[in-house]
This record gives sequence, structure tokens and C-alpha cells, in this order.
Amino acid sequence: MSVYTPSFSKIFNGTIWKVVADNESGILFVESRNGDTRKAVFSSIDIEKKKELWSNQAILDPWWSSLKIAEKGNVLIVKFNDPDMPEQRGFAVIDALTGKVKWGREEAQVMHVESDGILISEVVGEDESVYSKLDWNDGELKGTYSMKELFATFNKKTQQTSLITYPFHFEEGHSFFTKIQEYIEIVAKEKAVRMIEYLEKGDKVLISYYIYIEDKLTNKMLVADEKGALLLHEELQVGLKGIGMDTFFVVKDQLIIVKNNNELHAYVIK
Repeated sequence: MSVYTPSFSKIFNGTIWKVVADNESGILFVESRNGDTRKAVFSSIDIEKKKELWSNQAILDPWWSSLKIAEKGNVLIVKFNDPDMPEQRGFAVIDALTGKVKWGREEAQVMHVESDGILISEVVGEDESVYSKLDWNDGELKGTYSMKELFATFNKKTQQTSLITYPFHFEEGHSFFTKIQEYIEIVAKEKAVRMIEYLEKGDKVLISYYIYIEDKLTNKMLVADEKGALLLHEELQVGLKGIGMDTFFVVKDQLIIVKNNNELHAYVIK
């Protein structure tokens, strides 16, 4: 039985497609998609205050919109043309607290994002593009770039303090996989396969792993203390044909997981 109980949980009407968090505020943004109604909607959750700020908003396009990244109280949502032309074209910057569109560009393509601006490409001639950096808050032009200068920015190694921590991934055959696999067998009495996601938080270990049940994969999440006592041990998803990536992450002291494709749960991990 799990010791931890969710500090926040919500069931979405559609499949949770993507979750991103603002590095500074820790606010979560959730993209959920309903294939039957072909509708993509977005929600914002303040995990620390345990409340939804806004929810189920369709932005830019009812279906061909997707979360890109969150930064400094803003969330960037991009639009794709159509399934036959999956190139991203058009975007909007949304206020994290209100869900209102601050500004956007209908035809621009987001090339890269930085803490002080969004790098975009816009077609100005038949075969000519201009590359610009725009301010997050109001879209004000901060500078223009050549193609060479643009790609040089992609290789910059910038250091920033982030509230978000993602797990390490270890595939079967890696020496760390074997060590963590042995640990899981001791504390959970199960044999992990395929891939393990691992993170340490204080004196706790957080592990997402897979086991085979009747030739299908089941994804499980466990949290244990330094003595090996299980504090959380839950199924995230069953009947899987393959493995996923980043099945959990930590925002400040909150463990964020998605269960059954449509449930978001947060647990306080100190």
C-alpha cells in the first residue's frame, strides 16, 4: 500500500498528450486531445497552490495546435498546417495565469526559444526568410540574425537554475540498468525490463519501470526511502506494446506522473 497520497489530481476528458512546466514558477501546462471530437485543449495548473488556473481552452486551431515550452509566466503554443504538411506554421504566446493570448504570428515558424526571447523564421520573398528574436511578453523585435548566426545560438551552452528535474534513462544492457533492476527486485519483488527511469530526490529514489504481464508491458512507478521502504508503488499504464519516455518529472518538491493516459497526479516528495 502506498504511503503517499496525491496533493493534486485531475482526470481529463481526452488523452494527456504533453505536460510542460515553467522553469521559474513551476506552473504546469497540460495538452489533452480527444480523437473522437478531434479537439485539442489546454489547461494550466498551479501545483504549489493545488488549483487549476484555467482549463479546456482551444487555442489557435481546434486540432492542429500543440504545447511547445513555458518560460517566465508564458506558454508557447504552436500550430501545424495539416497531417500531409506537418510543418509548424504560426504560434501564440499565452499568459500563464489567465490563459489569454498575449500576442502571436500567423505565418512564422518557431526555430528556437531562449529565456529572453523567441527565435523565429518568416518568409519575406519567394525563397527568402528572415530570422528574428522577439520578446516573450509583447513580441517586440530584439534583433535579427543571419542563418549562420541563428544556428550558432543553438549551440550555446547556457546555465540556468531550473525548478524542473527529469529522470535519467537507462536501457536494458546498461550497467546502471542492471544495478537498479536488482534494487527493484529487492524492494518491489518484480523484474524490470526494457528501460528504467531513475531519479534521486533527497533521501528518496524515484523509479519508473516496466514488467511483462501476459506478453504485454505494464509501467509502474515506485518511490522508496533510503532504507528501501516503499512509499509509493502504483501502476501507471497496462497492456502496453512499447515503452515511453519521461513518464515522470519533479517540479520543486512535487512528483508529477500521468496514469492511464488521462489522469494527472502530483505527490509531495521531500
